[in-house]
Amino acid sequence: MRIYLLATLFSAPSANCLLQYQRLHTGVTNKHSLSMRLNPTSFQGTDYVITEYPRPALRRVPNTPISQFDDAFQTKAKEMLMIMYESKGVGLAAPQIGLNENVFVYNPSDSKNMERIVCNPKITKYSEEVIVEQEGCLSMRSDEVAGQVARSAWIECEYENEEGQKVRRRLKDFEARVFQHEYDHLKGILCYDRFPPEDREAAQENINTLLGLYTDEDALIEPDANEFKNMMPRPLSARYMPPLEVDDEEDDEEEQENDPTGGGSGGFGGGGFGAGGGKKTGGKNTKEAKKKKPKARDGSRSDNPQFKKSGKTAFANRK
Repeated sequence: MRIYLLATLFSAPSANCLLQYQRLHTGVTNKHSLSMRLNPTSFQGTDYVITEYPRPALRRVPNTPISQFDDAFQTKAKEMLMIMYESKGVGLAAPQIGLNENVFVYNPSDSKNMERIVCNPKITKYSEEVIVEQEGCLSMRSDEVAGQVARSAWIECEYENEEGQKVRRRLKDFEARVFQHEYDHLKGILCYDRFPPEDREAAQENINTLLGLYTDEDALIEPDANEFKNMMPRPLSARYMPPLEVDDEEDDEEEQENDPTGGGSGGFGGGGFGAGGGKKTGGKNTKEAKKKKPKARDGSRSDNPQFKKSGKTAFANRK
């Protein structure tokens, strides 16, 4: 199983495209600041508002399947999209507006042509390859409740669209991550449930703040045990540490001998959305254009002996 950490945190192409996943700086530390992002108290053209943890709608399962694709449903779906866009979002699930119904909407791009209304979804296959990125959730005021989440690099899924037509798709990259995040909401799972222990501990003070703000007695704090047990992929047992990059002057000198121009094409070194890239320019000396080679960390932050051999963190067998 290969695990990647993207060099930059995921972001939608549009600056106005972010709801479930907040733009976070690399190395988020959750510094226990109680100055948390406030969700809008109302949205134009709808009575729905964002449901925040620990309101029970976020944890209740199962959600009611969508069986009527009538005008009332079409109106509801349009309101969900409107809330998503007004919140500068890429996705919104029905439990996030207090509805325990089996539907979510998303748009991973800045084009309306990519809008999706997903009813009664099922993920039929998860890739073994996973990508580790920072995630947050608007229902948890994600500026301060964020952590690493492992998601399958691609998935195969089935669902019904807004007309009740059956759809089968294979999704990859950012769209696959968005779909998996929203699908979790329909299972009563929050991204916080997938955080490694270090990130859960770092976010705990702000979680306590949210718990303190909810005064009703029906709070649901933990996910359904069966849904948690069946989560795919499994949560990380510890924070994933990307390989170190070290200079290798000998390799660089050898490359210069084989290629006197010092040229060569660059790429999106580390992967990710806009991470690295560009072509190297010719004529630079070896110290200005050193080739970098990955070096695995020693695994000292993991209790898993496999990590020390491979530089990769195994998933936790949380039960």
